[in-house]
Amino acid sequence: MTSDTAGGSRGLFSDPTEGEKLMAFAIMRCKKLASMGSVAGALKHCFRERPTPNADPSRTNQNDYLETQTTDEAMGRLRELLPEKRRKDAVLSVEYLMTASPEWWKTATETEQGHFFVRSLEWLYDKFGHENVIAASIHRDETSPHLTAFVVPITKDKRLSAKEFIGTREKLRDDQTSFADLMEDLGLQRGVKRSKARHTTIREYYTNLNQTKASNEQKMASVRQILAKGGDELEALRQQAIAAEERLNQKRQMLARQSAAQASQTPEAHEQPSRGPRR
Repeated sequence: MTSDTAGGSRGLFSDPTEGEKLMAFAIMRCKKLASMGSVAGALKHCFRERPTPNADPSRTNQNDYLETQTTDEAMGRLRELLPEKRRKDAVLSVEYLMTASPEWWKTATETEQGHFFVRSLEWLYDKFGHENVIAASIHRDETSPHLTAFVVPITKDKRLSAKEFIGTREKLRDDQTSFADLMEDLGLQRGVKRSKARHTTIREYYTNLNQTKASNEQKMASVRQILAKGGDELEALRQQAIAAEERLNQKRQMLARQSAAQASQTPEAHEQPSRGPRR
C-alpha cells in the first residue's frame, strides 16, 4: 500500500497553476513498504547499489549517506527494530522523499540547502525517533537534490504501526503543514490545503524523470546529427572552393603560356633605310 504526502501540492511533482508559477514549495512524499523485498529494493536504489538510470554517475560521489552506508547494514538495523510478533501485512518501513521546487535549488545558497536537509532530518527524528531512522541519503546526482530516508514506524510502546503515524488524511495534512513551516524562512511554502491536484507517487515521479531524460537524449541526438550534417556541408563547400581556386590558377597559367607563345611568333618591325646627306 502506498501513501503520499507533500509539503507542496505543486512544484516538482505536479504542474503549478498560473498564479503559483513563481512560488517555491517544500515537497514531501512517503511510501509504505510492507515486505522485506520491497524495503531492500528501495534501499539498493538509495545506496546506488543497482543501476539508476535517472542519476548522473559523474555526480554520484557528491551524495551523502547517513545513519547507514549499505543496504545490508540498513536491513540489519531493520531486523533489530522489528518486533517478533507482527501482522503479516504490517508496514515494515516508510520511505520518505523530501525536496523543494526545482527553481528553488537554482537560486538557494549552499548554506540554505544545508539548512533544508538538516531540518528535514530533524523533522523525521521528532516524528519517528532518531533510533528508528535506518537510512538517510542526500542525493545530488539527479535533476533536483533531495533527501531519501527510511523509517521504521515503531510506537513508544514498541508496536509496529504505520497507521498511528500516517494513517489518516488529517495526520498527513498536519505533516505537510509542520514540514513546510520548518522551511518558511528559506523561501519555501506549503501547497494549497485540500487542493484537488493529483499528487504523483514516488514511482511515478521516477518514471516521469526517466521519460524526460530519454526525451532529452533523443533531442540531443537530433541536434548532434544536425550539427554533423552542417559540418559535412561546410566541408563540402570548402572543398568546392579549393577546387575552383585550382581551376582558376590553371586557367591563368594557360593564358600566360598562350600570351608568351604569341609574342614569340610576331615578326620584327622592318627598319627604314637610312638616307645619305643632302648635297
